[in-house]
Amino acid sequence: MKKVVIYTDGACSGNPGPGGYAAILMCGDVKKEISGGEKDTTNNRMELRGPIEALKLLKEKCEVEIYSDSSYVVDAFSKGWVQGWRNNGWKRKDGPLKNPELIKELYELCQYHNVKWIKVKGHADNEYNNRCDELAVQAAAKYKNGNVSENTASVRDTEYSGELFEKIIKTETMFTGRVFKVEVSEVELPDGQRSTREIIRHNGGAAIVAIDENNNIFLVKQYRIAAGQEMLEIPAGKLEIGEDPLNCAIRELEEETGMQAGEIKHLFSMYATPGYCAEKLHIYFATGLKPGHIHRDEEEFLHVIKVPFDIAYKMVMNGQLNDAKTIAGILAAKSFM
Repeated sequence: MKKVVIYTDGACSGNPGPGGYAAILMCGDVKKEISGGEKDTTNNRMELRGPIEALKLLKEKCEVEIYSDSSYVVDAFSKGWVQGWRNNGWKRKDGPLKNPELIKELYELCQYHNVKWIKVKGHADNEYNNRCDELAVQAAAKYKNGNVSENTASVRDTEYSGELFEKIIKTETMFTGRVFKVEVSEVELPDGQRSTREIIRHNGGAAIVAIDENNNIFLVKQYRIAAGQEMLEIPAGKLEIGEDPLNCAIRELEEETGMQAGEIKHLFSMYATPGYCAEKLHIYFATGLKPGHIHRDEEEFLHVIKVPFDIAYKMVMNGQLNDAKTIAGILAAKSFM
């Protein structure tokens, strides 16, 4: 079961008045910030809304630690008061319960997950609590200043039609290796809030769908440690800095298969995983093959396999091939066969 740490906070400009909530969710190396607000609300409602919206983001049952500086929320759950309110029909024994619909919603979310509540001191030296306070205050200010026209429990749930560009504020390189480097950037989102982006920087690569005179496609089989298995792929390789992708494709075809291309055309270029990786792949189609010379890297161990193109296409469609560039290349080459 995944362990998730959540920090939450709420703020209100006047009580009641325009309010905002925020939460930071952390699971392993992944961190996500959310915030939202309401035009006419209370501080307690925003303190409840923060953990509600955070828990709603979890797609599976998790071990959750929720940190909050709200005694109102933490005590209600950690001291068992909420169970008594539930047994009493979401009422207090001595009178009405404030915010019963939010308390009930939060209670039900907590029943699905294993939740531990932890009280922290507000406006002190806790980095994440202070960040939540900052985000909640910013969200409340939008409603106070009239920048949000509708009363909504969650800004991120509304339809968005504004700018999409994210401005990089600062970037730190966390790792540099032979193949790629890893950067963490602080970015300014279109709404002015800030978040982090973890990016793998890669020179890019070229891959080639090579077809012989008998309509066989050249594939290479090699062990991919990230996938934990042997995989069939079209020949491919990493671009050197400033290298023409076409030259890279021609080189990799001969290095890996020992074949040279008589005719070659560019099919398309793609980002396989643009959510976190900057690698751009350039896919080519080659025919008129003739023998050349295999000259692989010392650490490169692979088998060259020729497969009838129609069989390779069927392998894509029935899920036998699961390398992204190979699937995309074969599907694109189908129109030329």
